[in-house]
Amino acid sequence: MITSNLYENVLINPLKLGGKDLYIVSGYASATFANKHLKESNTSKINLIIGMPGKRSDHLGFLRLYSEYYDRFRGYYLTGSPPVHSKVYGWFNNEKPIIGFSGSANYSQPGFFESSQLNQITNGLNIIPVSYTHLRAHETPEHRGWRG
Repeated sequence: MITSNLYENVLINPLKLGGKDLYIVSGYASATFANKHLKESNTSKINLIIGMPGKRSDHLGFLRLYSEYYDRFRGYYLTGSPPVHSKVYGWFNNEKPIIGFSGSANYSQPGFFESSQLNQITNGLNIIPVSYTHLRAHETPEHRGWRG
């Protein structure tokens, strides 16, 4: 179980292992955090499903990311029921699994950096492609991607 340096261990170091495509299912996510991650991992492609989109207060930020990083960022809101509170991260290279993680850290600053809460991540790749593909199959056509 990983409880420290989550950002480096889960979101940066897998690039050194050959990770290119990151698939994320997270209950909550932050556009500011995604922007930081995209800038610092300039070779990766991020595919994000937000499982509990709620108010969508970051929607305009995600639209900006989609415009700025069109070739590297894809995001989706899960609109079906029930909402999904999972936090899973899977790294791939040309569809070949590299490494995966699941745990309590949302794709956000508090999830990966804040000392006000303890988050943990566990290495475990097998569930990632199944979760992501299953949830994508349940999105509604009018909510595909970050198109406004």
